[in-house]
Amino acid sequence: MKSYDSANIRSLALVGHGHSGKTSVAEAIAYLSGLNNRLGSVTDGSSIMDYEPEERDRGGSLANSFLTCEYEGLKIHVIDTPGDGDFIHDATLAMQGVDSAMLVVSAVDGVESMTERMSAAAHELGVGRAIFINKMDHERADYTAVLDDVREVLGVEPVLLHLPIGKGEAFKGVVNLIDQKAYLYEGDSGKPTEAPIPADMADDVQSAVEQMIDAVAMVDDALVEHYLETGSLEPEELRRGLHEGIESGILVPVLLGSATRNIAVDRVLSLSRMLPSVVGRTFAGTNPANGEAIEITGAQEGPFAAICIKTLNDAFMGHVSIMRIVRGSASTESHPTNPRTEAVERFGALLHLNGKKNIPIDRAVAGDIVALPKLKTVETGDTLYEKSAVALAWVTPPPPMISYVVKPMSRADEDKVRGALDKLLGEDKGLIQTFDEVTKEIVLSGRGANHITVTCNRMARRYGVNVELGTPTIPYRETISGTADVRYRHKKQTGGAGQFGEVAIRVFPHKGEGFEFADVTVGGVIPHSLIPSVEKGVRSQLAHGILAGFPVIDVKCELYDGKSHPVDSKDIAFQIAGRHAIRDAVMKAKPILLEPVYQTEVIVPEDVVGDIMGDLNTRRAKIQSMDSRGRNSVVKALVPLAEMLNYAPSLKSITGGKGSYTMQLSSYEPVPASMQDKIVEQVSRITATEDD
Repeated sequence: MKSYDSANIRSLALVGHGHSGKTSVAEAIAYLSGLNNRLGSVTDGSSIMDYEPEERDRGGSLANSFLTCEYEGLKIHVIDTPGDGDFIHDATLAMQGVDSAMLVVSAVDGVESMTERMSAAAHELGVGRAIFINKMDHERADYTAVLDDVREVLGVEPVLLHLPIGKGEAFKGVVNLIDQKAYLYEGDSGKPTEAPIPADMADDVQSAVEQMIDAVAMVDDALVEHYLETGSLEPEELRRGLHEGIESGILVPVLLGSATRNIAVDRVLSLSRMLPSVVGRTFAGTNPANGEAIEITGAQEGPFAAICIKTLNDAFMGHVSIMRIVRGSASTESHPTNPRTEAVERFGALLHLNGKKNIPIDRAVAGDIVALPKLKTVETGDTLYEKSAVALAWVTPPPPMISYVVKPMSRADEDKVRGALDKLLGEDKGLIQTFDEVTKEIVLSGRGANHITVTCNRMARRYGVNVELGTPTIPYRETISGTADVRYRHKKQTGGAGQFGEVAIRVFPHKGEGFEFADVTVGGVIPHSLIPSVEKGVRSQLAHGILAGFPVIDVKCELYDGKSHPVDSKDIAFQIAGRHAIRDAVMKAKPILLEPVYQTEVIVPEDVVGDIMGDLNTRRAKIQSMDSRGRNSVVKALVPLAEMLNYAPSLKSITGGKGSYTMQLSSYEPVPASMQDKIVEQVSRITATEDD
């Protein structure tokens, strides 16, 4: 692959809802650009992008995959992203590696939840947007309804660049409105034949061209003036206006096609010339020396700066860091610094990835996405810089929504499980591994059931470590609903130095305020130096739970009295006294369990709304609203997390796979009394078993 300047490098992420055809678009691009000698398919397992066994088994992308191709004097980086909401962090991270997002939308299903979320993420990150309406060859394809969805759901005005020739199975090409030419496609080569515009389309084409020119002209005063003078714009003026409009976020161009039949995917590559490059873009960051906010500008010249958008553990290359260069250039002679660790890294090799294959390169410049094997300290989100210190901002992972107990097949495998999970967590920052001190079990937290099961499947395949998944753990909390006043004396005499500490505390509900410790003692009944010991003991006990082993929140504790001994009173004595006092106080203050309640948004076809609302009601949901969004209905409800653990398969069953949902923690609410007794009994039984 020859060298390219930054101005001739483009990067785009294929984003959208699952099964909209993102990977099929990537496969068509690979075929058109000569990276593959056939049109790869997700359905028959010949895809070069979805190469992981888990992806082939499930028929969809589960992680970002990359390709780099050449097209008409441009180098184009493409990131194919997952459309499953469980893997949204990977998809969002891709946005930090590109200058444009291609929203792939099914002409049958319209704008769905992941498309909406990815469009919002692109806008927030300053990434240009375009839309490819896919599956135009399907019987129920309706691009005009999709355009309505784009306006209503995404809140942007689409600029249609194509009109379809043929409908459903008869779809065979497009009219390109910029140059007003018709292109027909035969077979799956993706190479069109120019043809006359069908006579029966002449009026529609003229109307669509006028609408496109009206939208593009508004981008620039000079274009508006020329348009008013001449009544039209030349193709080159339209391309310039589109480039400026996409770069500024004003315009969102729309293309039509069918990826599986390779119809009009070449138009995506042609559009690339109008997409933004890294040159001139601003990137937020901080000065690692003092944390002050700074900005750097994308440019081929200047000190090297890059951000890690993905890490992989490859069987042959080992640890691989995929970096997006935003300024300067890099070669195998580069020695950049990681501001997080202050370590200097050395580049042994520079690679472009095409699926699981790689292409060695000698040099990379701003705008490039490059894979770097065997960097020692780099994790996803890290910056590498030379000369001019900067830590680039990155998208932090969303909070996990579900946790499972990960059970090794034997106690001897526990360390192997932790080691394997550590490597997988390095690749996926949306996962969190913890150790439950109550149950003595490894807990893996992620965005959903698919997220967890896919991770465990990878662990078994890559590292030979098999596990069982236990019942998902719910992060309950404890609090009090009443008040209590307790005095506790700790006294221990063993013949040598003794221990003595006496405390008197009061506890009150402190809803929504967290924990507060107040010292209201007078007269020095407890030496001032030992007050922190009491607080430390109280906090320690609350963190470990009292009623059922879950952290205690929203409690105010007042230390109002106590006694001390001139010799035997010491730190440990008052820590112990504090722990016992708070334990007794909470048990007297009507302790209750709190459960996490999530703000849930369910997007489904209109004809199943009744079934969805009925199902949510069985899950103790509090329905808040029901609205229309494009061709779908949106149900918003507050639902306890405990009732949503098996929701994904239920939703799939009710909607035939056309529904989707998102969840965000709203609050902690009291558990019903009947459920509280069962939870406490269950946890007590587990704890007793572990103690035995």
